[in-house]
Amino acid sequence: MSFEPRFPTPVIYLHGINSRTRAFRQNAEYLRDRGYWVWGYDYGDQLAPGVRGIGDLDAIVGDVAENVDRVLTRTGAEQVDIVAHSQGGLMTKLYIAAGGAEKVRRVVAMGANFHGTDFHGRVSWMGPLLTDHPWLGRLFATRGASQQLAGSAWAAERAGIPDTDPRVVYTSLYSPADTVVTPNSASALRDEGADVANIDVAEWYDGYAPHHSLMPRDPLFAVLTEWGLSREPGDHTPPRVEWI
Repeated sequence: MSFEPRFPTPVIYLHGINSRTRAFRQNAEYLRDRGYWVWGYDYGDQLAPGVRGIGDLDAIVGDVAENVDRVLTRTGAEQVDIVAHSQGGLMTKLYIAAGGAEKVRRVVAMGANFHGTDFHGRVSWMGPLLTDHPWLGRLFATRGASQQLAGSAWAAERAGIPDTDPRVVYTSLYSPADTVVTPNSASALRDEGADVANIDVAEWYDGYAPHHSLMPRDPLFAVLTEWGLSREPGDHTPPRVEWI
């Protein structure tokens, strides 16, 4: 069956650590049914069959760049929109900062770890342990997970990387029920001249607050993904949803 997209910009999904693109299936079907051209690739090293996204984050940026270029080549488009969850949001930030901004029109992130997570307060004891015994990080947390902890040496070395680029329109969705990327401020983007909508869904939708792992397949987040891809620049008021 042929598919004729209503919108010229293809949408590429970037999953989180220990995950795969299939996590976005409901979200992608929602967009596809409304005429969006959806694409996705599993990236990073494999932890187990069907479980990807691990490895050194600097190396993974190269995977993101290859996947974006693959979509542009396959579609003939000049730019992509990126929908990202968790670590995928951080990879998007790093990719854009490394020169990818001209290839990205919009970003919609959900539960993204832009500024390092304290992992619901666990970093106070995990950080020193991983510093003294880095092999534990490779064994239990993987290198990429250790790099994403608040206060890690990797994060400190990249503290100057900008959150955003003025050429890209950003929407970041997060939830107070998220106990993986914490505090919520880790998911909030600094505008730095860009159009940025930071949305705490509980504030807008009567306390509705999905957990971190449920965001890619959450029905409200699907509605807000479409809003983020189509909202007018400067419109930071998410739509009403009658069933919330």
